Amino acid sequence: MELKGEIKEIIYRNEINSYTIANFETEEEETTIVGYLPFIEKGDTLSVTGNIVEHPDYGTQFKVETFEKLMPESVEAIEKYLSNGKIKGVGPATAKKMIDRFGKEVISILRYEPEKLVCIKGITKEKAIEISDSFNSNWDIWKIVSYLEKFGIGASGAETIYKKLGPNTIEQIESNPYILIDLSSKANFMQIDKIAIEMGMDLDSDIRIRSGIKYALKLATNNGHCTVLYENLLQFSKELLGVSEEMIENNIIFLQANKEITIEDRENNKEWVYLQNYYNAEKNIAENLLALDNYLNVKEIDNFDKKLKKIEKNSDIELSEKQKEAIYAVQNNNVCVITGGPRYW
Repeated sequence: MELKGEIKEIIYRNEINSYTIANFETEEEETTIVGYLPFIEKGDTLSVTGNIVEHPDYGTQFKVETFEKLMPESVEAIEKYLSNGKIKGVGPATAKKMIDRFGKEVISILRYEPEKLVCIKGITKEKAIEISDSFNSNWDIWKIVSYLEKFGIGASGAETIYKKLGPNTIEQIESNPYILIDLSSKANFMQIDKIAIEMGMDLDSDIRIRSGIKYALKLATNNGHCTVLYENLLQFSKELLGVSEEMIENNIIFLQANKEITIEDRENNKEWVYLQNYYNAEKNIAENLLALDNYLNVKEIDNFDKKLKKIEKNSDIELSEKQKEAIYAVQNNNVCVITGGPRYW
């Protein structure tokens, strides 16, 4: 289902992930829309797709799956947009002057002919350029959100990518779509790979192969693993990419030399492969545990046996041997790792 209308009021916004609840006015009615809507402000015109849902407390809402930010069409809507505070150097008073002077043409002037703004009192040539740059920056953000949808990346992911790549986001992705694998945890390699090949990427491109290897390692981490057996990585990458084993091995060597992955030799001559950031995290945890274990045990309790028996007696609890074993381990050591599934009583 698709709706087109204007954001009348933002009721709630999560500043971390841009989850938004807003009043949305179409030609027919006003409704409440909910969803991840980065870069959206009061007065913006949107085309949204999604479904009507019933919230147990708040009633009927429109849950947004995808959206496209549209340039407002009416003079009133354009003035509201220019007044929303997102364009540097433009407030309600300046927005009204611009609309009174140029009407709907102000959009084209802001984009292509900002020097014409100097006829408005209070706008110098320098300020006109500043206003135009700010307007066009917002315009670019809209295009990025729409552009990334074809790669399977939603609005919240688009916001993260834009923050990392900046104004030239689209140009950088077009030159190498596989950078999305590194930038978004939700990026789907198969979808990106299909588009990249349609754009002319060679199947045996080193860029493609390296990205596929890193994607394979990311899939493993999604399943709770920090590392993968070299031979398993090799086999999965061959099936994923459809290239020779030699090409994959050569690119694994490159990634290791470039410090994007680490290969660790373990017992039985087995090689394990990590994404570099996961290897660094594992190493850091191990080093901190060793350092903690070597400190003086300042938490050791005197007369521990006597005090434990007193606690058991006063609380009317009889500890099992395994429970006592765990308690003594904590008493006698700086570091203890207790594993096992949860117990439900």
